[in-house]
Amino acid sequence: MTILVVGIFEHPSDAALAIEAVREQGIKPKQISVVTKQKNTLKMISHDTGIGRTESGEGNEGLFGTAKALGVGLEMLPDTAVAAGPAARKLAGADLEGDGLPVSLISIGIPQEDAKIYARHVGKEHIIVMVTLEEKQNQQAISTLFEQHHAIPPASP
Repeated sequence: MTILVVGIFEHPSDAALAIEAVREQGIKPKQISVVTKQKNTLKMISHDTGIGRTESGEGNEGLFGTAKALGVGLEMLPDTAVAAGPAARKLAGADLEGDGLPVSLISIGIPQEDAKIYARHVGKEHIIVMVTLEEKQNQQAISTLFEQHHAIPPASP
């Protein structure tokens, strides 16, 4: 059985340091996924930690991507999530307004109520780090590392 450990970070440096600490515990990059609202933030984290390239969903690159970015900036289109790691294909491009991101988070095994909370944090430009563990790996150790690197509680504003 796999276990998902999730940390919410307000600052990119905290998320990157937490990922590095997790990797020092023997966790492989293919076990770590990240989702946020800010593409440049995630590109930096992804580059610094080696967790994989940033995905922004279908059609978010090139000319259409530029037009979409303008539409989002003018509040004509909803903003979407960017993601890296193994869960990126399911999370990248999910709408941040409505049920898009919560439904995507549910599809990777996050309980419905938690998914809504995490989606709200992504909308606030927080960074969600998810680590998939095998039974034998220590869930408490990863949670402790997240806390040591300033993970915020899900209920925080």
